[in-house]
Amino acid sequence: MYSPRQKILWFAFSTRVFVIVLQAISNFIIPDHDANVFTSPRDPSLRAGYADLVVDKLLAGLKRWDAQYFIHIAQFGYTYENCLAFFPFFPLVVRYVAYVLNSILGSVLNFHSVLLISAVFVNMVMFVKSADILHRLSLRILRSESKAYKATILYCVNPASIFFSAPYSETLMAWMSFYTMLKCTENESLRFANIDIMSGFPAGFSMITRSNGSVNLGFILYASFKNIIEKTIPEIVYKYKTVRRKIILPLLVLPLVTSFIALVLTVIIAIIPFLLVQTYNYFKYCVPNDHNLPDFLSSYEYVLPGSASSPWCNSTLPLSYSYIQTHYWEVGLFKYYKLKQIPNFALAMPILCVIGYHCITYILNNLRLCFRLGIRSNIFDSRYINKMPYRPRQYSKSFGANDPTMFVYVVHVLFLTVFCIVFVHIQVSTRLLASASPVLYWICSSRMNVGPTPTADQNTINEHFRRIGIGKRIPSHHLSIANLEGVDNMYSKWRTFIISRRMPDLHSRLIQYYFLGYLVIGTICFSNFLPWT
Repeated sequence: MYSPRQKILWFAFSTRVFVIVLQAISNFIIPDHDANVFTSPRDPSLRAGYADLVVDKLLAGLKRWDAQYFIHIAQFGYTYENCLAFFPFFPLVVRYVAYVLNSILGSVLNFHSVLLISAVFVNMVMFVKSADILHRLSLRILRSESKAYKATILYCVNPASIFFSAPYSETLMAWMSFYTMLKCTENESLRFANIDIMSGFPAGFSMITRSNGSVNLGFILYASFKNIIEKTIPEIVYKYKTVRRKIILPLLVLPLVTSFIALVLTVIIAIIPFLLVQTYNYFKYCVPNDHNLPDFLSSYEYVLPGSASSPWCNSTLPLSYSYIQTHYWEVGLFKYYKLKQIPNFALAMPILCVIGYHCITYILNNLRLCFRLGIRSNIFDSRYINKMPYRPRQYSKSFGANDPTMFVYVVHVLFLTVFCIVFVHIQVSTRLLASASPVLYWICSSRMNVGPTPTADQNTINEHFRRIGIGKRIPSHHLSIANLEGVDNMYSKWRTFIISRRMPDLHSRLIQYYFLGYLVIGTICFSNFLPWT
């Protein structure tokens, strides 16, 4: 019998294998649509052998849409200005893993094929890691074994699943985002003045993975602010009331100084990678020089390095991203609101409605809590000094009812949702929100009821373990998940409630159909260049 964590890790791996197999089959059966989008030039010096043709047949369905850019950057670097829209951390990871794989496979595969294998391998490993981190984070925030488990299983079949297997940065973004959030809730490791300085690293990496990674800096700022209000200031007030020698009063503010220093150090760690990337972009495209590109890459259709001809180079803050998004993709305030984009709005509608409705409901049901910015109301209660745990009262069974820990996650995902609605290509909302925030999975986990099965009854489970002769007591969290899944599923690496059970109510069935339907349909459409991005 597998433990809940083992079930999650195996199911995460199994879903990645399923997506890869499904895209290979659909790409083989269905002819590709002519999407007339960017395609990375082929290096004529790389000869394709039989093994390369096999790799192309098996994995070519993953190399669609923006995956062309990521593979191009990993192979050739930032050869064209429009490539700057794609941040470098994922292509760099893929490139250096490919160097290792090339030392093993280089005799039978060309480097382009090795890069594609590297991208798929990297995303598979990182997806399993991100599922593990999400499970740990969900346990800490939801305080429910069952909800945390369901949320992570839903993540493994999320509506943007194809983008978590194709050469896209979504999986790396999810891993770094969830890890930043987890670090901001930890009480151990390298902490200084109630701030985990190590949280600056995943936050910084997320900032050079996707543009919305910069929003993750808010978790560090909020965690610092909340620690000061809920811990540092009450402690200073308590010591001020009890200290006898007033001469040491100036020393009482020392915790505030150390908290400020710790915050500054953490923020510096987080923003250094982003500043380095922007400096690289400026010197590559805004300082005149010879690009030295080979002929097959020297295209007159694109702005080449060293041309120093782009308007963003002359800005006070020469940041390329916003200019490139506006110039090449026409991203801007309500610019995507056109009649021909109605199908794309329909694609994004489920995730926008689910997140928007439940986040607004959370705010309306917790107005006082939101006005306090998620800060506890009894911060000066003497019970805090005695370190008694704070347990919020549950006035309602709705999502995150009166839960202060949920506040920052709701604000974060609501900001991203509004940004998606008014600025970005609307169909991107599904993969952006699915990779940047755990709130979608927490909402659906809280709304999803899993009906009982003959092997999910606790007496049946206890009888099963008595019969097979296990003497030691089963851990309670194992038993709670066994009650949810049933004995049969707990012995399977890939069978879980989301694919093996019929849900007992309409809400649960809609969630099940949405996740599984988008996984299958999205994989088929994406692998044949059909619109799904």
